[in-house]
Amino acid sequence: MNNSDKYEELVALFDKQLEFAQNLQRKIIPAPGSFVSDDYHFYSYLRPFRKVGGDFFDFHFMDNGRINLIIADATGHGIDAAMITSMFKLSYSYTMKDEHINQFPSLVLKQIETDICQLMDNTFFTGIALIFDPDDSTLCFANAGHPAGILLRENHQVELLKPNLPMMGLCQFMPSMNYFDKRIRFSRGDKLFLFTDGLVDAQNPDEEEFSIERVIDVVTKYARLPINRIGEKIVDACMTFKQALTLSDDICILGIEFEE
Repeated sequence: MNNSDKYEELVALFDKQLEFAQNLQRKIIPAPGSFVSDDYHFYSYLRPFRKVGGDFFDFHFMDNGRINLIIADATGHGIDAAMITSMFKLSYSYTMKDEHINQFPSLVLKQIETDICQLMDNTFFTGIALIFDPDDSTLCFANAGHPAGILLRENHQVELLKPNLPMMGLCQFMPSMNYFDKRIRFSRGDKLFLFTDGLVDAQNPDEEEFSIERVIDVVTKYARLPINRIGEKIVDACMTFKQALTLSDDICILGIEFEE
């Protein structure tokens, strides 16, 4: 076998592995339309930097109309990052079966962190876990080093869901760290946007970053639109901003609106 044949064989093998990773990631990411709620409208956008990536989101329907939602971003790109997201999916699915944990977003993140770190050393990722409760108009969240979520109030005021925990993967260095949640009001007409850093770090030809400030500008400018239309406006603004430059990271955007 000559060098050309060996190269073609390696390319074919890589393509086969990539196809397997793509098929796996399609199955672990919720399909459009799978989020059905009497109280909330949902928007999602996921665009890997390569054919597969390290951005992940999922949700779980709890009792009394409550919804558990999570978004995460693993370091790295490609097949390695996609493997981590598959582990994230598995851990999240099992964690949702434990009622002693799934009532507390911080404990959900802690359990996922523990599960993954037991299998893979030096694996780091950010994430936000949340519980939406329509009966008392609240959301409870824990943010582990993830970009702040943008909460758009019904009166068009903006609040940020800033990190209250360090990024996941640091538990091996911080064994005594306390995990805690934040509970805030989330009323009818309010909208929440969550995203990975691929959105705010996207650069234009002048090496300027899209930034959370520009996301906030889009959200407030189109505040009267439904959640899916605002999500589309965010994507359009980011793609216009970066011009012809290719993405350098995965982008995931989630939006959830408490129906008026």
